[in-house]
Amino acid sequence: MKLLATATTLFSLTSVVLAYEASSVPCLMWSPKNYIVDNAKSNSQIVLSSSDATSTILSSLSSDICSAKVITLVNQPEIQSTTLARHGYENAFSQLKEYNSEAATRTQIKYISNGVDVEQVAKQIASQCDAEVSTLDPSAVARENFVAKNAPVVAIVPLPSSNNDVNILEDNNKLLDQVLETVKEEVHDDYVVIYTSSSAKPSSSQTLRRRAPQAPQDLPIFKKYQLFTPGVFMVLGVVFLFMFIAGTGITWLVGIQTPLRFEGPANKQKKQQ
Repeated sequence: MKLLATATTLFSLTSVVLAYEASSVPCLMWSPKNYIVDNAKSNSQIVLSSSDATSTILSSLSSDICSAKVITLVNQPEIQSTTLARHGYENAFSQLKEYNSEAATRTQIKYISNGVDVEQVAKQIASQCDAEVSTLDPSAVARENFVAKNAPVVAIVPLPSSNNDVNILEDNNKLLDQVLETVKEEVHDDYVVIYTSSSAKPSSSQTLRRRAPQAPQDLPIFKKYQLFTPGVFMVLGVVFLFMFIAGTGITWLVGIQTPLRFEGPANKQKKQQ
């Protein structure tokens, strides 16, 4: 019974971990200047609620954030914390990773439960800097959208919903590059980017709208399917731990249930005669 209870607990924990991965989103923040405070170590393994994420994002901005000319909040709906590292999605986030890696300051929040309230984050930044929030069409941005006056431009850039479609994400990768190149043309390196997602899972109405299936490709299995993810390794670790505990328990039970036979004094005397 104890072994069964232990196994149930372990598998329950595994289910919880996988559920968190499926319903959590990442948040990447970077800037060519010192506008970002690196809190990545303290936030790397913590699952934040949406409200806690708002305060954490704001606390990751430096005290002179209002000196930045442009603060861009890029909203990519329907990505999860594991999407950025998913096999086969390398081209979907190439520009994102390049801008992030080349930034002078950056930080990351890996796990935010159920998405970030992007509009609330933008409103609080705008309130702090006495600025206004604008929402821009990523396919129609122009330098005029990023002309800063007495306060920074706080712009929300909503990318099309991904619906876990790598083709859409690759198109969005190009849109992101266009937006940030336009920002750089206007303000050079005096900007901040907050890249996150307002939702982790596609809504029921959006899941019905799928692209036409592509012709099947004869690819190796490791290119067709994502076989190795953090969740898979976590499950394997739990399974091996369970097998070790079960094996130890069975060995212990067999040991205490096998009677040891001792020869009494009478039997010893008979053998000696």
